[in-house]
Amino acid sequence: MNTGQYTCLEIFAKQTAPKGRVRVLSESQESLEKEAGSTYYAWLKFSLKPDTEYEIICDACEVSLCYLSGNENILETGVRFLEKEQGSGAFVLQDLAAWYERPTREAYHFAPWKNWMNDPNGLCWFQGYYHMFYQCNPHGQEWSHMYWGHAVSTDLVHWKHLPIVLAPQEEILLRSEAIKGGAFSGCAVADEEEVLFYLTRHQGPMQDCADTVEQQWMMRSRDMIHFTQEKCVIKSPPAEASFDFRDPKVLKIGETWYMVLGSAINGQGAILLYTSKDREHWEYVHPLITEEQNQIRCFECPDFMELDGSFLAMGAFMEHYDANGRYQMSRYYIGEWRDRRLAKTGEGWFDFGSNCYAMQSFAHQGRRISIGWISDFYDEHLRYPGGAYGSMTIPRQLHIRNNKLYMTPVQEMASLAGEILYQGNGENIVLSKIEGNAYRAKIRFGENTFFTILLGRDEDRSISLVHDTKGLRIVTKGVKSEGIDFKADVEEVRDLEIYMDRRVAEIYVNEGEAVGTKLFYNTLQNGCFELCAMKAGNVRQAELVMMKSIWRPE
Repeated sequence: MNTGQYTCLEIFAKQTAPKGRVRVLSESQESLEKEAGSTYYAWLKFSLKPDTEYEIICDACEVSLCYLSGNENILETGVRFLEKEQGSGAFVLQDLAAWYERPTREAYHFAPWKNWMNDPNGLCWFQGYYHMFYQCNPHGQEWSHMYWGHAVSTDLVHWKHLPIVLAPQEEILLRSEAIKGGAFSGCAVADEEEVLFYLTRHQGPMQDCADTVEQQWMMRSRDMIHFTQEKCVIKSPPAEASFDFRDPKVLKIGETWYMVLGSAINGQGAILLYTSKDREHWEYVHPLITEEQNQIRCFECPDFMELDGSFLAMGAFMEHYDANGRYQMSRYYIGEWRDRRLAKTGEGWFDFGSNCYAMQSFAHQGRRISIGWISDFYDEHLRYPGGAYGSMTIPRQLHIRNNKLYMTPVQEMASLAGEILYQGNGENIVLSKIEGNAYRAKIRFGENTFFTILLGRDEDRSISLVHDTKGLRIVTKGVKSEGIDFKADVEEVRDLEIYMDRRVAEIYVNEGEAVGTKLFYNTLQNGCFELCAMKAGNVRQAELVMMKSIWRPE
């Protein structure tokens, strides 16, 4: 490989035999070497010369992730990933666009290079860039001890991968088979000159119990590449709360700083409220809101904000099934800020497709923007070499109208619209071979009408959007989520905006009155869109366009 403008190699390596190590050999035969981890993947960093040829040699060790970092313009360039070449075993620089060009990898939803991703963290705008941190396991396509990944964008659409930021605590890595934990979810508060980060550090037994320890920590950054040492700011939950005590989100109301945390009180899911004068010393106030539904272990990933003259709280239900059989749904609450509690005036489901979880929002230039994790609670993930578990929703702009939460794709998504596949009205639509299976469909109906839209088909498996006497819902067949009622809370359907991105369907109903996200793994190169309306004449306007990949050079 040639380092180009990069000056650092970051590589995660674990021994397969005693004394396993990574050697980096330059073109002048200068050798650098470091020992791989004996029981876990050690995070190794090598200082390299720019514009120099190097060879990476792994002796008795395996590598999970490898990339070049450390250039002065990394917010613009991102890191450069390397993978082992089949046959030679040499580490070779990879082409970003080609890597993502697979039927089971999203073209325009953000997803990691490979392996596991979950909750978005630290969403913010800072000095010209949108930043998204996220929990990740760089070593496999399953949940494990948590790291923080990082990506940056100038337009909320095209993202650059940046270096891993946080690792699990050393004692967790050393005892990885006996305990679990790491850097759990958190948020960012951006000032003009620096960003403050808050996150949960988790450590405890493999099975969560009273011995589980969750604490809230903070750190700072002035350039979003280098970070200060973490500091513990809340050591333990209040006496009335459960050991589930995590995912801080910080906001300012008037001149006062507040933090919300997910937990449970007396077996009821609760969002806890803290307050601070200096953003470092926090005092517990009381629950902001307590969920009345039973069988919720706790809230996760709460959010709280002022929006359109009201206040909005959001949170994810852990280990809960709703009346339709959907697992771990997320709930929103609208109300008034009264006596430092949320006096509810309305509530609803955040996403009816049940594959959107841990959503987090931030404000920028008058917009409130939210991104959620596209999860897989129904165990439908298909594992492939170089594949990824998890991705992120399209960034959504939030509004409150008529005491309901409305969400629409951010306007920047329109920049990805490409070739027109179909335009018309007054007829059904059959597009049975959409090359690449990454498209957007917009349908407007003259009046409420029943229909079925086939969005994906792979042998005996399928995903459809159905509107009939039972309401509007996503229907899957031949997969593990078959039979679950993914129903939207709408009385009629006036228009649809559907984003199909290979293995993800993201559906916006009635200009954001309801949104549904659902995974469907299509292993074929081509997709489909087949609209069959009971009264085709009610299709007032329809358009389908290809969506460009965010990984190709702009």
